[in-house]
Amino acid sequence: MELTTRCTRCSNLDAEGAGVCHVCGDVALRPLRDVVSTAAGTPLIRSRLAQDLWLKVEGANPTGTFKDRVMAHLAGEAVDQGFPGAIVASSGNAAVAASAACLQRGLPLLVVVPATLDDAKLRPLRLRGTALLRHGQDPSEAYALARFLAERFGLKELASTFHSSGTEYACREIGREILAQLGQAPRAVAAAISVGPVLIGTGNGVVEAGGALPALLAGQAAGCAPIAAAFASAAERVAPWTAPVETSAGSIADRLSGYAHEATFALEAIRSSGGSVNAWADDDLHRYRELLATTDGIDVELASAAALGAALDWRGSGPVVAVLTGAGWRDTLTGDRPLPNTDTEAFQLAAGIENLHEEVEQWTNSSS
Repeated sequence: MELTTRCTRCSNLDAEGAGVCHVCGDVALRPLRDVVSTAAGTPLIRSRLAQDLWLKVEGANPTGTFKDRVMAHLAGEAVDQGFPGAIVASSGNAAVAASAACLQRGLPLLVVVPATLDDAKLRPLRLRGTALLRHGQDPSEAYALARFLAERFGLKELASTFHSSGTEYACREIGREILAQLGQAPRAVAAAISVGPVLIGTGNGVVEAGGALPALLAGQAAGCAPIAAAFASAAERVAPWTAPVETSAGSIADRLSGYAHEATFALEAIRSSGGSVNAWADDDLHRYRELLATTDGIDVELASAAALGAALDWRGSGPVVAVLTGAGWRDTLTGDRPLPNTDTEAFQLAAGIENLHEEVEQWTNSSS
């Protein structure tokens, strides 16, 4: 499997396929290829909400999110590279997608989620018997622990940020499908983002299939919108979010602590495409979600509704595609009992590691 990446800043080549350059620390991507587009995959539906608005329904993936594409690719890499197990940090969607992908490949998986995550979002993990750790208050703290444990125990980190070069790479498939299904390159694509691989990858996929790069339109939740804040203030770089996180759109509510430079790369790509980044209050996101459900019959998670807002706000002409990254069932279904942490002993045995909890405790103490 070809893994070589090139740094987007200093052009350093990395044969191991690292998503972050070892020389300058910026984002590294795999080269664009000439790929024949296919119409297989998730549906592309013409919306009744606006002329030339199309909906790419990623909630039709097996676990209800575009991250099925990402985790299938990353889990496959982990098996090919001989890793004993994998670890993923998540606010819900990536964890469920990773659990399915790893089960299908017989790869032991440990999931790290913020301690504040709603139990209802963890029910699919409990159903699959996935090993689970709760840590920190937001995704960036969970990512930090996952990165430490991956290095400490030699696990494959299934990062849904640019840190794993396979994440953006897997999302190119969305863009290739859009071109085949639409019969032409869209003038713009919109997606809800926390860091941005899904939007950047979709645009690059359109280019790989022979189309022109569309305008990249990003949506965030106003209660945690570091990229939108940087875009609105014409800042050159994205700064981590330091205000309180006040949104129910948890899958895109990321402070970006420790990897805001990845979001800066996304911001630069969005600007150079002629795109934009906007943010909406939860009341607006609920309204967009209801519009999709009552007009087009599609239920999405609250975060995904930001893509519709971005698409409807676009003032260009020609087809615009809103990539609806996640299905709404996790926001629709609720639970009636608390969920304890899943026992991790079986994971440690399967992955051939020891002293997981001791290492977590030592790392937590040293980081506090």
